[in-house]
Amino acid sequence: MVAATGSLLVGIALIALAAASLSAGHGGFSGGVGIALIIYGLAMAGGAYALWKGSIFGRGPVVAMALLNLVAGYTFTQSAPWVWLIVAVSAATVVAAALPGTSRALHLGRVSSGGEPPQKDDPGT
Repeated sequence: MVAATGSLLVGIALIALAAASLSAGHGGFSGGVGIALIIYGLAMAGGAYALWKGSIFGRGPVVAMALLNLVAGYTFTQSAPWVWLIVAVSAATVVAAALPGTSRALHLGRVSSGGEPPQKDDPGT
């Protein structure tokens, strides 16, 4: 839930940055950057939706994009200190997506309290 929320928040922030870029009116470059940010923001929101619905296919893209946001955002923190907020949300998203509770929620591998996968009951043996 935290990873999905973090991914959605960053996706919304990227779409807002896209709107700012498109409204800047600096010609084709601003338009290209704006369109790229819209696509990237929608991809983040799509990954968030997939995680929210419990799909295993949302976890990989969310982690990959959050790591990319973390690294890219860190490079902009000198010129725009508000970007620290995006860096912090991206870091929380990566950590939340990697937690064992997320794996259990996505049914990737149930881990018992001893750290070993539980033994499956096989009625055929």
